[in-house]
Amino acid sequence: MIVEDEARLRLSLAGAIPWEEHGIEVVALASNGKEALQLFERKKPDILLLDVQMPEMDGLTLVRLLRERDAFLKTIILSGHDNFAYAQQAMESGVTQYLLKPAGERDILEAVAGAARELRQELDRRYNEELLRQKWIDHLPQLRAAFFERLLRGSFRPGEAQRQGAEYGLTLPEGARYAVAVVDAEPAGETLGTGAGGTRTDGARTDGVGTDDAKSDDAKADGAKADGEALGGGDRARPVDPARARFSVYLLAQALLSDADCWPFLDGQGYLAIIFTVAPDTDAQQGLLGLQALVDKLLNRAREGLGLVCSAGIGGSAEPLGELNRLYAEACLALQDRIVYGPGIAIPYREPDTCGAIATALPPLSGDQEKALEIALELGDAEAAGRALEEMWLGGLEEADTADEIMEGVLYIASQLVRFVQKQGLAIKEVLGDHYASFLNPSQLTTRDKIRAWLESSTAEIAAYQARRRKSSRHQFVETLLRIAQEEIDQEVTLHTAAERLFVNPSYLSRLFKQEMGQTFSAYVLELKMEKAKAALSDGAKVYDAARMVGYRDVSYFTKVFRKYWGVTPGGMKP
Repeated sequence: MIVEDEARLRLSLAGAIPWEEHGIEVVALASNGKEALQLFERKKPDILLLDVQMPEMDGLTLVRLLRERDAFLKTIILSGHDNFAYAQQAMESGVTQYLLKPAGERDILEAVAGAARELRQELDRRYNEELLRQKWIDHLPQLRAAFFERLLRGSFRPGEAQRQGAEYGLTLPEGARYAVAVVDAEPAGETLGTGAGGTRTDGARTDGVGTDDAKSDDAKADGAKADGEALGGGDRARPVDPARARFSVYLLAQALLSDADCWPFLDGQGYLAIIFTVAPDTDAQQGLLGLQALVDKLLNRAREGLGLVCSAGIGGSAEPLGELNRLYAEACLALQDRIVYGPGIAIPYREPDTCGAIATALPPLSGDQEKALEIALELGDAEAAGRALEEMWLGGLEEADTADEIMEGVLYIASQLVRFVQKQGLAIKEVLGDHYASFLNPSQLTTRDKIRAWLESSTAEIAAYQARRRKSSRHQFVETLLRIAQEEIDQEVTLHTAAERLFVNPSYLSRLFKQEMGQTFSAYVLELKMEKAKAALSDGAKVYDAARMVGYRDVSYFTKVFRKYWGVTPGGMKP
């Protein structure tokens, strides 16, 4: 923030020095200390460039008041008083640097840039303190869960996962193989209670017969068991919230598998996902058997300790890190087979006996194609959305052999389109128009070509609608800025004052304007003013009148700006 009572100098400091090239943004201008004090609460500047002698409130009083509100505030005095007492008093008030007028633009820029560097160093030191380390530790479980979620989605390039995992304290050996299991608690109605005589209502005994003798594991799981009792475990059978049940199983897994070489976490679908490490010298099948034994133990402990029936799906093999997304998809598919085999068991993935099954082509995990479609629709890019849809089509529906397989794929893709529209807070009928009827009754599409054409046109319609929304939103702000610049050309027009009137963040508005117009707002306003001034002078206007016409009250400052822009003085412009 620049605080200077002399208007000409204030405007020159703001406009003549290339602040942005040095990563510095001028957020406010004030003509006195009192005005600066009011602006400070709204603008929150990091650095203050100010005069000492000003009306309403002097600079040193302002510095003392603002330093009480922001101990990190950097202040640079620009004073016309070559007085040691002033300088000493300024330094005692916490002033970073004391410059004498008339200081050169380079000296001022270097002083402000130096204050910025000093501020960044202080903030770096602050965020390296114990508080930040503690916050890092507190948030590490969530950061690791997000990392594993990306890992299962195949979002990392080769070698990137090991590097980023190391940042979270995770060791992912390059030569190791990995296996994946997913666990889910059954719906609330499946929660188990205890019947008379120590027998569960489903016939399973609770006296320890048929379970592992693992008292130490039980001791580790005391916290999860207590949570499970609150959920309805033990002798109380009652419906429980699925999210709480899953979280309770997650806590149990953390305790029970703490000594195993694995990482349990809750994935984006609400499942408990577990990534197991299989050492390079271990047979892959033996590794999977050990994994299944651990998962069986987890399901048994969830039943016995928490009163929850859980099912698990296990990926079909142990593979290198880059194959985790496939193994995860396999585990999710295996988990779906609980419909066939019943709940409460761990189900290994088996390759389907028949080819072309739509479940194989479209696994429950949203892959790159689905994500590409969503991103393209969000950006309103109809061409990219069409390419993503084509890949989805070729990946599943093109080779489907039966009507049921085709319709299942259609419902899968259509549901993605519907979810996207709903996420935007829009009405499906409004966005899709004539295509809406087929969403209500897709069976009326009687050929493969009609289905494909309908999906392509619906996707294009959604992308076009989103593009119109984005463009309309952008143009509304930009057009308002253009109108302000043109209608108020005889006034001082800045991006920050315009942003306040539009109730928009000035940084966002600046980037938006540059994207649309190819230049900054300040450059556009300057060009507009200089063109109008040149035209007025060419028509015979006096220099004073031309300056007033484009918002310059100081003729000498106008002359300086005009000469810098056109290479000649205003007086050199002939009618």
